[in-house]
Amino acid sequence: MTGRILKIKIGYNPNSSSIGVDMVAFLTGGAAVTVLFNAIASILSSVKAQKQAAPLAQKEKAMELAGAGTSGDRG
Repeated sequence: MTGRILKIKIGYNPNSSSIGVDMVAFLTGGAAVTVLFNAIASILSSVKAQKQAAPLAQKEKAMELAGAGTSGDRG
């Protein structure tokens, strides 16, 4: 006489050792968090650099305009 499978229950069994499944989930989650953190950091860094570059460009343009009116080219 052979045994029969009466029911298959898919899910978490607290009585079994499921450390292999947990480790895969933890490693995948850790990698996803790392990628997400680096993407957000690079976006914020580029936005900050653009905000800092804009006033400098305006200041340089203003200095060029101010310098153009006082040049000593009158001969």
